[in-house]
Amino acid sequence: MKKMLDKKNNNIYTKQEIRKFVIALLPILIVSIIYYVHIRQEALKSVERKAESTLRQTENSINNHLETIEIIVDALRPMAEYALDNPDAMYDIACHTVESSPNIMGANIAFKADYYPEIGHWFETYVGYQKGCDTLVTKQIGCAEHNYLEMDWFKKGMKSAQGFWSNPYYDNAGGKTFLISYSIPINDTTNETVGVISADISLDTLASIVRNVRFLFPNSFCTLMSNNGTLLVAPPASFQSNRKHHVFTKAIEDKNMTLSITIYDADMYRTLHLTTLFFAVMALTGIFSVFFISYRYLQKQRQLNEVRIKEQHIEDELAIARGIQQSLLPSNSVTHIAKNYEIKGLQIPARYVGGDIFDYYVRDNKLLFCIGDVSGKGVPAALLMAISHSLFRTLSALDDQPDRIMESLNGAISDNNPDIMFITMFLGILDLSSGIIRYCNAGHNPPILIKNGHAEYLNTEPSLLMGVDTNAQYATNKLTMAPGDTLFLYTDGLTEAENRNNEIFGEQQTLETASHFDTMTVDEQVKQMQQSVQIFVDQADQSDDLTLLAIRRLPNCPSSLTMSNDINELTRLEPFLSDFFENNGIEIALLSKLDLALEEALANVIMYAYPEGQQGEVNLTVAVKSNSIHMDISDHGTPFNPLQHCEDKLDVPLDQRKIGGLGIHLIKEIMDSIEYEYVNGNNVLKMEYRI
Repeated sequence: MKKMLDKKNNNIYTKQEIRKFVIALLPILIVSIIYYVHIRQEALKSVERKAESTLRQTENSINNHLETIEIIVDALRPMAEYALDNPDAMYDIACHTVESSPNIMGANIAFKADYYPEIGHWFETYVGYQKGCDTLVTKQIGCAEHNYLEMDWFKKGMKSAQGFWSNPYYDNAGGKTFLISYSIPINDTTNETVGVISADISLDTLASIVRNVRFLFPNSFCTLMSNNGTLLVAPPASFQSNRKHHVFTKAIEDKNMTLSITIYDADMYRTLHLTTLFFAVMALTGIFSVFFISYRYLQKQRQLNEVRIKEQHIEDELAIARGIQQSLLPSNSVTHIAKNYEIKGLQIPARYVGGDIFDYYVRDNKLLFCIGDVSGKGVPAALLMAISHSLFRTLSALDDQPDRIMESLNGAISDNNPDIMFITMFLGILDLSSGIIRYCNAGHNPPILIKNGHAEYLNTEPSLLMGVDTNAQYATNKLTMAPGDTLFLYTDGLTEAENRNNEIFGEQQTLETASHFDTMTVDEQVKQMQQSVQIFVDQADQSDDLTLLAIRRLPNCPSSLTMSNDINELTRLEPFLSDFFENNGIEIALLSKLDLALEEALANVIMYAYPEGQQGEVNLTVAVKSNSIHMDISDHGTPFNPLQHCEDKLDVPLDQRKIGGLGIHLIKEIMDSIEYEYVNGNNVLKMEYRI
C-alpha cells in the first residue's frame, strides 16, 4: 500500500515537474511562433518588394520595345495618308516600317473593303519576315482565306484614335507565327478612316525579353499573358504546379498584357527555415537562456519606463512653463479704467511655449501696450519672451516716451544676446483722453487701422529690430484714434500661416478679413480673425506662434434723460452726468460747472414751461462731438425763448429783475455757445461746452 502511495506521489511530483517544465517552455514556444510568423511575413514582404521591382524593370523593357514600334508607326502614318492615291507606295512605307527597328517582324497597311476597286475587295500590303526565314517578304495578302476585315487588329485599329495593341494571334498569311500587332487608323483628306497601318512583333521577341529577366531565386520564372487569358510567354517545362508557390502580377498599361513572376515557397523561405532550425537548437540549450533573456527584457523595460518618466517630467515642466508664460500675459480688461476703450489679446503658441509677446496696462490715464515676436520657437524663444515682457513692464513704468523705452529694451537685449536672437516689436502709448497714440515700430508687421468701415495698413517705416545693434536709434510716430476706430496688431504667425498646399494666409487676406471689423467688439474681431486663419490652414500643423491684439475706441453715443415737470426730478441730474463723464473719459472736474448750468436751465423749464397743474416732460440729451459737449433741452410746453429774457444789468435790485434772467446769464457765462429754436411744437435750448 505504501509503495502504491509513494508511486502515486512520485507520479504527482513528476507531473508537477513536467507542468513546470511545460510552463517554463511555453514562453519560448510562444516567442518562437511569433518570431517565425513575423519573419515569414517580413520575408514575404521583402520578396514582394523585389518582385515588384523586377516586374517594373521588365515592364519598362517591354514598354521600351513596344513604344519604339508605336513611335515608328505613328511617324509613318502621315506618309501613308499622303500617298493614299498611290497604292503601290504602301509597299515602300511598309518596308520602311520594318527596316526602322529590328524588333518589328512585319508591317501591314490594310484598307477597308473596295477602297481600291481596281485592285479588288481586299487590299493589305505586307512586308516582313516569315518564321525561320531571313529574307524580307513583300506581298498583298488580303483575300478570302485571310480576311483581315474581320480581324481584331484591323477592326479595333480602325476605331482607336490613340492606337491599339491586339491580343496574340497566329498570322497564317504574313509572318507564319504567333505575334501581336500595333494598329493605328489612316484618315483621308476628309478625316474619314479608310484603313490602318500596323506593325507586328513576334511572341518569341517578347519571350526573349521576359526570359532574360534575372531573379534572386534560381527556380523562379516570369510569364506573360494577354488580358483575354492567352499565354504569350508560358512557364518552363520544369514548372511543378503542385509545389507551393507565390505569383506576383503587374498589368502593363495600355498593352493588354499582364506580367507574372512565380516563386516557389521553398526558395522564398529557405533562409527562414534554416534560421528556425538554428533557433530551435538554441532554444533547447536550456531554460536558463529563457530566464536570462527575460531578465534582460525586464531591464530594458525598466529603462524604457525610466525614459518615459523623464519624458513625462519634461512634458509636465513644459506644461508648467506654458502656464507661467500664459500668466505673464494680461488677462484683465481695462474698461474699468478706460470706459471708452476696449482691448483684447490672444496668443496660440506653435509648441508648448512660444516666442510671441503682447502686453498692456494703464498708467496715468495712458494705455501702454506692445506686441512682439522673438526669432525661433520653443524654450529659447520663450525665455527671451519672458525677459522682454519683464523689461517692458519695468522700463515703461519709468518712462512714457516710446523711443526711449525701445532704445533701453534694445540695449538690454543686445548686451546679453550671444546667440544673436532678435525681436520685432510694436510699442505704443495711448492717451485715453485725446485718443493720440505715440508709437515705435522695431521691424514688426504694420498694424491695421480700421476707420469708418475701411481697413488699411498703418503707413509707418519700421526701425531696426531689437537685439542686433546696441546703439540702434528708434523714431516715435503719432496716430489719433477717433471714436469708433480700431488698431489691430498681430505677429507674422497670422500672415505666414500655411495650409496643406504650402500657401500662406498673406497680408491681402488679413486685410480683407479686417475690413469687416467696423462695428464688431474687440472680442468678435479677434475671434473672427482666428476663425478665418483656422479655416484657411484646414487642420495643417501650426507653423508659427500666433498672436493677435485689438484696441478699439468706443464710438460716442449720446445719452438722454427724461424728467417730469417736478422740481424733485433734478436730483437725477448729477448721477446722470457723473455716469456720462465716466463713460466718455471726461475730466470729473467739469462736472460741478456743467451740473450748475444744466440745473438752472432745467429748473426754469420745469417751473415755467407748462401751465400750473398740467403734467409735462423735459428731455435732456448730452453727446461728445469734436472735443465739445453738446447739451439739448427740449419740452413741448408754451413757446418761450429764454434768451430774450436774459438779465444784462446785474446792478438792478432783485425785486425789479425779470424772472429767470439771472439764471440765463449764468448759463451764458458757463457755456461757450447757447441757442434757442421752436421746432415741431417743441422748445429746444442748445448749449455747447468746449473741452
